[in-house]
Amino acid sequence: MSEAFQKAVEWVLQQSRDGKSLAEIQASFPVFKDSNITINRVVSNSPPLLGYFEEKLKLKINDRVIRAAILVAKLRGFDVFVSPPEIRIVRDGVLHGLLREDGFAASDPLLFRDIAVRVYGIGGPPDHEVSVRDSWLDSLARLLSDRGFVETVFFAALVILLPPTLAALSLLITPSRFVPDPVRLVISITILLAALYLARLYFRENLGQRQ
Repeated sequence: MSEAFQKAVEWVLQQSRDGKSLAEIQASFPVFKDSNITINRVVSNSPPLLGYFEEKLKLKINDRVIRAAILVAKLRGFDVFVSPPEIRIVRDGVLHGLLREDGFAASDPLLFRDIAVRVYGIGGPPDHEVSVRDSWLDSLARLLSDRGFVETVFFAALVILLPPTLAALSLLITPSRFVPDPVRLVISITILLAALYLARLYFRENLGQRQ
């Protein structure tokens, strides 16, 4: 966490503990700076949503900016809602990020940094293009952030696929005086194919309902 962000969070929390309202905190909010990071506004105090707003930014909210914001948010497990002229980054209904033409705010220092660099070009040129590598990371992040998907895959691997796979391997590597090798091979392949078929049905039934 950057020193400026940490100090800003501590300042907002202390003001809240002192019983000050959000309006009072916003009115007396100081500027926190740390190398390329400048924090000059607090949008909310639960959780502390800290931001940098400046008219000279003049970011145009277009499709490329929206895609970049979605990538940044999804890689950190957040959802995105676009309502021009702003983009909202949320998790479980709680606002954690806000992007506007004149600035942005975030509750997480890493999210703040990514928005600053990738979307607004603070500390370097903006990166609004999604590379092939990042698109794969984006897809992976979306899947891993879906608890239902992870639970479905885990159950299928542990209950449907693992026992038949172990049984088939055991049948293959254990010599038998009564069952010829070709027969054991066919039985093992049949067991594996049956397990894969059951797993396919399970995925189609459970993941299909989520679409």
